[in-house]
Amino acid sequence: MSREEMKLSHLDVMSLGDSEDQTVAILAVGDSEEWLRQGNTMPGEGAVKFVSIEDVTQTLLEQICPTVVLSPALSTRFDCIDLAQILSEYSYKGRYRAVSRELPNPAMVEREIKHLCPKLDFGILISD
Repeated sequence: MSREEMKLSHLDVMSLGDSEDQTVAILAVGDSEEWLRQGNTMPGEGAVKFVSIEDVTQTLLEQICPTVVLSPALSTRFDCIDLAQILSEYSYKGRYRAVSRELPNPAMVEREIKHLCPKLDFGILISD
């Protein structure tokens, strides 16, 4: 996949789904407190499910069937490469987008993940 980069003043997670598909499920992986500290807002009840990286299992992915998985590119407990490998191991078919404010070389990270997880639909969203 070619590098996907979007400038976002505040991450609008609802815009990541297909507008015609009312069954879009968004799985946000990380720490909700860290998410808020980074200036993002919490979506409404039921729109997004937050879990820790330890909670990402084959069973969870099968139950939720997320269309989009979101995470920080870098967090205190994991990075997007760690999560990409987990999603790839479980043959996740949806999109995975990592969010970052200051990633020095997003294209390099995307190339590395494409090399490690060639079947994963991965991109980096740059927020400002």
